[in-house]
Amino acid sequence: MSVYSWLDDTAFCATHVRGLTPHEALARLGIEVFDGDDEEDEIEEGLICAHPAEGGTILSEWNGFAGTMDEVLRPLSAGTVTASVFVNVNRVASFDHYADGRKILSFDPLIPYDADDAPQDYLADRIELGLVHGNSEGGLAAALQLAQRITGVRPNTSSHIAAAHGVLEY
Repeated sequence: MSVYSWLDDTAFCATHVRGLTPHEALARLGIEVFDGDDEEDEIEEGLICAHPAEGGTILSEWNGFAGTMDEVLRPLSAGTVTASVFVNVNRVASFDHYADGRKILSFDPLIPYDADDAPQDYLADRIELGLVHGNSEGGLAAALQLAQRITGVRPNTSSHIAAAHGVLEY
């Protein structure tokens, strides 16, 4: 997860959004967007940071879960694709992929499926990345790689800096 060193590795949600700028991604959520880091330390919950990335934006939340919610991913993925990786302090985790407002794939990246029981979407990629039983060492790092493959959104040299922020009440 070294390219994601700006994520808290114990509890985070990272949502990859293809083709949108940080401001556009946050605006789709209908929340007030603000720039800079000034207010970031003053907000205790619901803070979503929007990071510029190659191919789009990565939304991050420390100990948040907005990127797992249908009411967030549907509008965020309209006309594009998203993929979210979530884990909380209790090691509850999920991977959620939406395309054009529809849920395509959802699974727990810490509990791999048997290949026979796994949803068929991106199965070859999930096997290669170790997200399917028999080759299950993948975990969160592999889930983040799958999000990159599906969306084409990858962290770059400026991704560690949040370009914009917003607060989502949920």
